[in-house]
Amino acid sequence: MEVRSERIEFPSRQGNLLIGDLHRSADISGPVLVLCHGMESTRGGTKQQAIVERFVPQGFNVLRFDFSYVGESEGHFEDLTLSGEVADTLGALDFLNEFDTGPVTLVGSSLGGAVALLTAAQVPAQVHAVATIAAVGETALFTERLSEDDVAQWRRTGRRDWSDGSYLKTTFLDDVEKLDILQSLTRLSQPLLLMHGESDDVVPPSHATLIESAASGDVTVVTFPGVGHRFEEPGALDALLATLDGWLARVGRHG
Repeated sequence: MEVRSERIEFPSRQGNLLIGDLHRSADISGPVLVLCHGMESTRGGTKQQAIVERFVPQGFNVLRFDFSYVGESEGHFEDLTLSGEVADTLGALDFLNEFDTGPVTLVGSSLGGAVALLTAAQVPAQVHAVATIAAVGETALFTERLSEDDVAQWRRTGRRDWSDGSYLKTTFLDDVEKLDILQSLTRLSQPLLLMHGESDDVVPPSHATLIESAASGDVTVVTFPGVGHRFEEPGALDALLATLDGWLARVGRHG
């Protein structure tokens, strides 16, 4: 089956223009997967493409988009914040309101996993279920390896170098210091799937345990032995897709 793709544009709730792709199944009123990519990825990432190819033929509509400041969407990476990405995802849900779709499941990877969780907790009536891949559960992850001098320098200079010549402003630091993902999850009662590699050295598997303990709904945790953060090991992506497939068959098709 050929997977149809429609390039779309829609505004974030923070005002930026976002670029994405809407992949419609034969029935636009069917269930929808909204994909939230990781911090250093885009909507063209391997996992996102694999999800499209697997689930559109099964009757799911899939919306994937570039968060503000990355990919084709408006802005510059240094202005990225977690709260801003939540506003972007809310913009994606606003866009879907133009269609008479079925239940919406957010699927988020790494930082995008935290975004999916925070979004679902904020607008529970609009999100039927959440699936995460190596999700960040505590924003302290971004500062716990920094000394007090490192943080002070970040504030003094207004920036901290990131990867590939990019940097982040202090707005990112201010944002992660005020956000409490786990506290937000006390409002999360939707079905939740947490998938995490046991050898993840970027976001430790302990984050999945913390998220599981904080959420109040139906939580399924699946860990993958020998698998790292990006699920690049042989067979890892197939195992992830199979896990997501089985879970969606149970919770993702009907609101």
